[in-house]
Amino acid sequence: MFIYETSNPQLILIHLHGFASNVSGSKVALLRERSLKGRFSFFAMDMDYHTTTTTKAVEVLDVLIKGFSQKFEEIWLSGSSHGAYVILNYLKLCMPNKVSKVFLFAPSYSTLYLTIREVGEERCKNWLEGKEDLKISECESGLELLINKDFAVDILEKGYEIISGQEVRFPAEVPYQIYIFHGTKDEVVPVDYSRLFTSKVRVKEYLELDGEDHRLSNTFRHIVESYL
Repeated sequence: MFIYETSNPQLILIHLHGFASNVSGSKVALLRERSLKGRFSFFAMDMDYHTTTTTKAVEVLDVLIKGFSQKFEEIWLSGSSHGAYVILNYLKLCMPNKVSKVFLFAPSYSTLYLTIREVGEERCKNWLEGKEDLKISECESGLELLINKDFAVDILEKGYEIISGQEVRFPAEVPYQIYIFHGTKDEVVPVDYSRLFTSKVRVKEYLELDGEDHRLSNTFRHIVESYL
């Protein structure tokens, strides 16, 4: 499923949802609502990250941006959680020309490490070696996910983790305006990750949202209306 609104002939926002989400989520609905007011054209599609690899997700984003670059003068990107992880890796690897602004909501800078922390190393052993899929039955959304057996190997082989320990694997400066929003009560991706990232990387704005969790449910509308 995908959503495509051509509300602004000059500017399009491409949004990547989080790992255990889809385009039926509240963030996509609010971004679409903003788009229909003419602020920007809008595209979002179901990414199904858990059934594929980060490499393929990055390649899909590259195709989308190259295609929309033929129609729109300017491109903005936005991503939630693992969607932001894919965007950061794409920016680092591909350095797209027409992208100007990037909005990241509770970015998952270390998806692999955070997954292992949640599930436990013993249960992840065969998955980390690419031998079997990984089942997660207790995730934030309440969904049961089966993560592709090649997902972890792909991240390890390509070095996709943006943050590893205290190391930030991202250029200190990039030619994009990066905006990061993170809740102080986020238990999925601790806010310390964004604090570390923004201490090493120049961003346009970093906003901590006091009392907000990973979903940013109480403040997302205000963020969209204020920044997008």
